[in-house]
Amino acid sequence: MNVAAVATLRASSQARFLAAWESHEARAARGLVSVSTSGLAALPTAMQWAEGCITIDRAAARVTRLRKAVGVASKCHLNLSEGTGENNVMVTLTYRGNNDDWQPRHVSDYIRKVRLWFKDRCPGQKLRYVWVAELQQRGVIHYHAVFFLPAGVRMPHADRKGWWPHGSTNTLKATAPVAYLMKYASKVQTKNVGGFPRGARIHGCGGLDAVGAAIRRWCLWPAYVQGNAAVGDAFKPAQGGGYLNADTGELLRSEWAPTGGGYSCFIRVRECPRRVDASGPFSWLPGVGEGDACARVLH
Repeated sequence: MNVAAVATLRASSQARFLAAWESHEARAARGLVSVSTSGLAALPTAMQWAEGCITIDRAAARVTRLRKAVGVASKCHLNLSEGTGENNVMVTLTYRGNNDDWQPRHVSDYIRKVRLWFKDRCPGQKLRYVWVAELQQRGVIHYHAVFFLPAGVRMPHADRKGWWPHGSTNTLKATAPVAYLMKYASKVQTKNVGGFPRGARIHGCGGLDAVGAAIRRWCLWPAYVQGNAAVGDAFKPAQGGGYLNADTGELLRSEWAPTGGGYSCFIRVRECPRRVDASGPFSWLPGVGEGDACARVLH
């Protein structure tokens, strides 16, 4: 088959895909529906139509999300601590056995025990923390956590309190909490992220103030949402795909649709205009219309 014939076939396949997708989308309530469950069995596959498609590396996406979430949350906590004389503490939680001894509730049980202690020690205040999982050289999961404690409050050793009955712990003062957390976040890579026990959460945080939580949420949104949403906007994942603003009812539909089962290969079905060329979290300037691209970036 010559080059012209291949180009014609590709164009025809693209046209059939988009026509079928648009017809299917018109019947959908909102957002995206997997093509694999839509009954459109005749649609070209990703192998048949390579141009215009992207393949999502799930492992790489998981690592990117971890680093963004841990970095933003720890920086927001540190900003709250500046000038307060807070006592930032880092804790390592290690298993004595192997990954067969791991259970998904272990790290949450530990955080719950610390929270109960903190509630009694500092009534009315929020326990602020960030944690990240890591694989030891022997391939066993363990956790690194930083707690941003008020001045004068000392973290008890978990071993003495019985907060971590699954192995051993280590508690030290965190002089550079963000660097400490990112050091271990950087050790989680695409090639080893699959080594974590199935179903394991590999990062978490708690106690962010409203601004910090909004900034972290914005940083984890897709680019097409970031370009149309300030940190204070109430966008959440919509049923079927896309993001819905719970306050205004505005729906930002995804620019990509899955081409088959597994949600790993996607094709661009639209291009959402960006109201703002967002290089970081921002809030709309007071009195500026939503259509105006003027915004204030939060550094």
